Amino acid sequence: MDNKEKTIELIIANKKLAFQNQEKEKRAHELVSANKELAFQKKEKDKRAAELLLANKELAYQNEQKDKRAAELVLANEELAYQNEQKDKRAAELILANEELAYQKELKKKRASELSNSNKEVDDLEKRVKERTEDLESFSYSVSHDLRTPLRAINGYAKMLEEDYGTVLDAEGLRFLGEVRSNANKMGVLIDDLLTFSRLGRKGITKSTVDMNMLLETVLSALNQSMTHNAEIKFSNLLLAVADYNLLQHVLTNLLLNAIKYSSKKEKPMIEIKSEQKNGEIIYSISDNGVGFDMQYGNKLFGVFQRLHDDEEFSGNGVGLAIVKRIIDKHDGNVWAVGKEGQGATFYFSLPDNDK
Repeated sequence: MDNKEKTIELIIANKKLAFQNQEKEKRAHELVSANKELAFQKKEKDKRAAELLLANKELAYQNEQKDKRAAELVLANEELAYQNEQKDKRAAELILANEELAYQKELKKKRASELSNSNKEVDDLEKRVKERTEDLESFSYSVSHDLRTPLRAINGYAKMLEEDYGTVLDAEGLRFLGEVRSNANKMGVLIDDLLTFSRLGRKGITKSTVDMNMLLETVLSALNQSMTHNAEIKFSNLLLAVADYNLLQHVLTNLLLNAIKYSSKKEKPMIEIKSEQKNGEIIYSISDNGVGFDMQYGNKLFGVFQRLHDDEEFSGNGVGLAIVKRIIDKHDGNVWAVGKEGQGATFYFSLPDNDK
């Protein structure tokens, strides 16, 4: 082969090589583009995978929320059913309540009518009681007043008999005469007490501010002059009272006489007077260490002629405490007593506290 042919072959070979290199570069370029596209597709795939993962999580959350809402809806339906049931129950109860209200209203109307009739009967009864009380007080006053004249005559003749014929009578006769005079005196005291008790029913009251300490000093001074006793009587700083001075003097006199009498058999009789403010009232108490009394008979203490002890044991007529009660009642107060046999007693009376 000559040089020309070799040159031609070489040229042809170079062209083929150049074409192949060009094709190779083209393929390399395509391969780079393909790799880029592949990388882009992979990136997009990863992006889509991440988005899918988020979407799955969101779907799972939504499903969870859906289940939660479904459970809440079930509970809400159950609560609604319960509320409807309660509503029906309340409706039934309301019907019963309305029926009961209608019945109570009718009953109230009936009771109001009965009460009106009852009040009328009570008013009529109070009127009759007032009339009878006034008649009884008038009768008591009249009888007590009329008894004084023959009683004074009995006492007077007994005294003259003793003075003029005392030397003629023997010891037994003198004793009988003494009994007549003693009982006449007792009867006189009883009549005076009954008159006092009767007058109190008609007597009005004149209230003023009373210094109880000074009033008690006055009462004790009068008692000490009229009788002999060895009771130790203590009091101090008693509260002021708004009451009728003279009537309150009666109250303190009778309660102190009572305490002195029933503690007189003690070796050291003790009496104490106190006062306190309580529940809109001023409460005064007179305590003694005397014989006391059985509380089951305490309701008898303030009745007329009611006594818990024999006259041989302790003298009295059963009117003094009744006078105390009547006076305190007229002042819109209360009177009561607490005691125990052999351990003394405490008598209380209360008056409205005008500072309240």
